[in-house]
Amino acid sequence: MDWFAAPVSAATFRTIAGSCLPMVAFGVAATPAMAQRYDPFERLVGSIEIMPQVQVTMNADDNVLAVQNDRTSDAYITASPRITISRPAPGLSWSVAGEYEGTRYFSVQSENADDYALQAGLQYRMGGNTTLVVKGLQSRNSEGRTSPDSLTGLARPNRYNLSEGYVDLTHRFNRVSVRGTFDYARRNYSDNRNNAGEVVDQDFRDRSVITGNLILQYTISPNFAVFAAGSANQRDYGTRTGPIPPRDSSGYELALGPNFNIGHLMHGTLRLGYLQQDYKDPLFKDVHGFLVRGELAYYLTPLVTITARVDRRVVETGVLGAAGYVRTTASLQADYEVLRNVILHLEGGNEHRNFVGIDRKDNRFTGEFKATWLLSPRWSAQFDVSHRGQDSSGIAPGREFTENRASVGIVFKGL
Repeated sequence: MDWFAAPVSAATFRTIAGSCLPMVAFGVAATPAMAQRYDPFERLVGSIEIMPQVQVTMNADDNVLAVQNDRTSDAYITASPRITISRPAPGLSWSVAGEYEGTRYFSVQSENADDYALQAGLQYRMGGNTTLVVKGLQSRNSEGRTSPDSLTGLARPNRYNLSEGYVDLTHRFNRVSVRGTFDYARRNYSDNRNNAGEVVDQDFRDRSVITGNLILQYTISPNFAVFAAGSANQRDYGTRTGPIPPRDSSGYELALGPNFNIGHLMHGTLRLGYLQQDYKDPLFKDVHGFLVRGELAYYLTPLVTITARVDRRVVETGVLGAAGYVRTTASLQADYEVLRNVILHLEGGNEHRNFVGIDRKDNRFTGEFKATWLLSPRWSAQFDVSHRGQDSSGIAPGREFTENRASVGIVFKGL
């Protein structure tokens, strides 16, 4: 099952993310065109594949607490062991995986974290035209200081548990493809404390989100298809704190768009449409407007891939007094296989947030350079530097900061 085999970051591994119309209607997202891949060796026990992975990185951060003044710099070590056990088969295949991520700071030990994730899933192919995918996830997560929901002055990062279940059914007949998905996600936040030792309640952020998607695609030619997509969601909150009104809401997305290939040089998907989120409490203004979501990959050469992405959606938030925010993101990245086993990655992106219920707008820029050296099918080395900066405006602005990070790490994968 390639959804476990594909190399993913720890943050990606700890979510299924089925809470909106998928970026790509059918197939997989664009990946860099690499002339040669180093496939790790799995351990076979009968028909069972066992794939361990361990990643250790040394990191440096010049603004650990993501503040504008009185910046604190520190170095830290992150260790992420992961194991995947799977049984691939033409009909019914399954996979289970577990990961632990431990972070230890040299000086600011309040930022130490112990996170984990357990995933399980199966894929059942019914004939040659119908595929059923079922996934489940349980994870414990630490919220980054750079999150828009993280308050300044907290004694440690916020922590929460995520439980998620996902079902995806796809059927193809002739030129028509139909795909339906269902996702249930439950988040449970732990209370925090501020630097004065006072309890900072987080129960008001606990919520469950149910999302259903339906996509109908018609293939006009091997290189061009059009689709119509619809999504509906229900977002329910539990505990309320003080005067905070309920932030329960329901919403939907409707979109049309194409999937296309232009020769062997370009692959893309684009959807344009309408989104709306209606809030139960009249204090919060309903959100409605333009929806755009797309990805375009341009294979400049067999060794260079340029990828552009854009996305606009309604996101839940933990900011007091706000029901959520409309997030618009755009990014551009380049992947270059400078040698057959050395891959360079350069990415820049911007994220704009317009909050609902309070007068606040955030704007964040992120830039990253990453180099991966594939030493062998089992070993690889990575180097990464990144910069992010955030500005905030309005009557109730959020934090403003700049942050620079650098890391060097080693990855062992396979047996």
